[in-house]
This record gives sequence, structure tokens and C-alpha cells, in this order.
Amino acid sequence: MINKTRLLAGLALSCVLSAPSAFAEEYRGFYFGVWGGSGDMDFGSKADADEVVADLLAEEFPLIGLPGTSLSGTILGSDLDDTMTPWGAQVGFRFNKWVAAEVGYVDLGELLYTMSGSISGTYVYPCPCDGSTAITRSLNGGFERSLQVTSAGITAAALGMLPLGQHFDLHVRGGVYYADTRVTNRLRYIDRVDQSDVFNLLHRRVDASQTELFGGVGAAWNINQSFTLRVEYQRFFDVGDDEKNGESDIDVINVSVLFK
Repeated sequence: MINKTRLLAGLALSCVLSAPSAFAEEYRGFYFGVWGGSGDMDFGSKADADEVVADLLAEEFPLIGLPGTSLSGTILGSDLDDTMTPWGAQVGFRFNKWVAAEVGYVDLGELLYTMSGSISGTYVYPCPCDGSTAITRSLNGGFERSLQVTSAGITAAALGMLPLGQHFDLHVRGGVYYADTRVTNRLRYIDRVDQSDVFNLLHRRVDASQTELFGGVGAAWNINQSFTLRVEYQRFFDVGDDEKNGESDIDVINVSVLFK
């Protein structure tokens, strides 16, 4: 009986002594994940955008075509879709139960603003055949003025973790976003009779590569040793280039699945 008691006590003591090591080993290691969510760009109101784009149109109409072009337009309506659909993937390493680091790729989706109206007048443009012969065409149709913003790039971040028992974590993150941001401005003509007769009157694209900051807070459910479900809010600061195409903050709420 005494031997059995001693054996049980020895087993209990060894379990207690080995628990911290097992507990630490449970947290340490590589993982990777994929995520998707919803984003919102700090673009301002549609009314503000209408005013800015209307002013741009007044500047752009005199620039259309070759000398001899004379066009006038009337604005009929506009639409702003600033709800973006971001997605991403990341590879991480958790050093212990408090600290992790991640690198990843993020595509923040697309913001699209369009203004439509009618356009008429004389359009003179170079012939595609040789680029030097001028062609004159009478326009009487509609126009679409669009502004498209996209941003994607590599991320690197450090995470501070707060375990809540064995299955739940809270975390904060801070890192850098190596962003490639593109702003595309386009003015298209659409023939009223033949809807397939569509061509660009003006087309400009501005690319900016910048290093920006981003941060986030979130919570994770460690379903088992192989899978974790994470919900997170992130903010990407000053995305874009203020001198080239403007800067805006982008807010993202996402759900990710982590594989360990």
C-alpha cells in the first residue's frame, strides 16, 4: 500500500513538473492562414465626390481630342461603391503564449466611383491606322466618368497575445504594409443607339508604391491543435501617395482560419 502511494505521488509530481514545458510547447510553432472580410475607405461622402469630379470634368473637356474638338456634357447621376472586399493570407510563428510574428499578402479590394451624363459635339482624334491622320466624328450619346482605387501588397507584423484559458486568445498587432496602390481615372463615350460602341475619351492611371503602417485588434478561438478561427479589426493608415493620387485610411473587418 505504501509503495502504491509513493508511486502515485511520484507520477503526480512528475506531471506537475512537466506541465510548464508542455504548456509552453503547446503555443510555440509555425502556422499559416487565409482570410476574407469587408473594408471601407475613408473617401468622403458621395456629395463631396460629385463636386470634385464635376470640377475635374470642367478641366478635362477642353483636353479631349485634337484641335477642332468641341464637346459639351450634362451630368445626370452618380454612384459611389466604397465597400471593399479585402482578402489575404499570412504565415506566422508563435514564440510563446505572449508573442507572435506574421508576414502576409493583402488585397484590400476596390473602391469605384462613377458619374454618368450626356455628351454631344464634334470629336477629332488621330486615326489608329497611322496616328497622324485626323478623323472627325459627331458624338451624341452618354458618358461615364469613373474613378477606381485598388491597393495590395506585403505585410509584416508583430502580435501581442493574451490567452484566456486553453481555447481563446485576445491580441493586438502593429506592422508595416508595403502597398502598391493604383488610381485609375477614365472618361468613356457610350453611343445611345449602338450600346457596344464604347471608347475612352480620356484614360489616366497613377501607381504609387509606399510603406504604410497598420494595426489591429482581435480574438481567436483555438478549436483544436490544428485549427484556429480568428476575428479581427484592422486599420491601414494613409494608403496611397498624397502627392500622386491622395491618401486614405482603410478599415477592415475580417475572419480568418489558421492552420497549425
